[in-house]
Amino acid sequence: MSNDNLNMVSLITLPSYPFPQSLAASLALLILSEYTAFYSGSALFKTAASLSFFLGGWNKASGVNEIQKLLLGLDFKALWVDESLRYTASMLLGLGFSVLGDVLLIPSKTNFYSFRQASKKVKEDDTKPSPSAKAEGVTLAFKLGTLSFALAHISYVVAFMASPTPLTTPRVWLFAATAAIVLSISDYLGIFGQSNAGVVPLVTIPKDIEVLVQGYVGIITTMVAVATATDPGVQKVVGAWMFMISDLFVAIDTFGRKKAGTVGVKKSGGKPGWAFRSVGWIFYFGANLILAGAL
Repeated sequence: MSNDNLNMVSLITLPSYPFPQSLAASLALLILSEYTAFYSGSALFKTAASLSFFLGGWNKASGVNEIQKLLLGLDFKALWVDESLRYTASMLLGLGFSVLGDVLLIPSKTNFYSFRQASKKVKEDDTKPSPSAKAEGVTLAFKLGTLSFALAHISYVVAFMASPTPLTTPRVWLFAATAAIVLSISDYLGIFGQSNAGVVPLVTIPKDIEVLVQGYVGIITTMVAVATATDPGVQKVVGAWMFMISDLFVAIDTFGRKKAGTVGVKKSGGKPGWAFRSVGWIFYFGANLILAGAL
């Protein structure tokens, strides 16, 4: 390994044992559960992986006496005086809201197993539409989960803005360039609708949650741009970008176009889309573990 690579690795720290190991094991079991279409395992191990990065961050912050005083004495006034304290508390809030979002986005058992009903129906009569549960993207749990992740990103923004790194002119331009890149990617996917005639968007957002999803995109764009513009190193930048990439996987998996007649039909082992979701999870859980390590 070159010296440059060694320097890059040294700039990224993770929570101490056993939290990274617990997350890695839980993530592996989560992917296995999706592959075998084992609902209870998917719900359990997703929650376990989420708690691993949260507890890892909490463990790092537990050595900060001020954060304990803040939580025990509810001295929120101190947040406006001490930037270090505001950073720690906001990062913990971000990790906590992420855990809540993970739990809310665990699909119902009916939605999880809807592909079995669809597969059975296709075998019985492939001329009729395949039955399916209520689309995951329009359920109340999904909306609340999206809101929770939005609050997580807002918390991270507050934490990053507590950074002592001054927003010089070059960093302001870096903020603008980063925001433009993220918004361009979102527009290409179709988050903001069909902008070019004849170009079919990769995702189709239901009208009743269009504003919610677009607002969420604006919030995560701000989070990534602020992290990129204020981080004097690479840890928060890497964590923020990985989080954003994981959200793209969620958007495509939830709102992506499906081939007609094959929606939800199981063709091979595992819950349909398990491999695609697994890649997104690797980015997502890795992102929050890295952000937890920034405490």
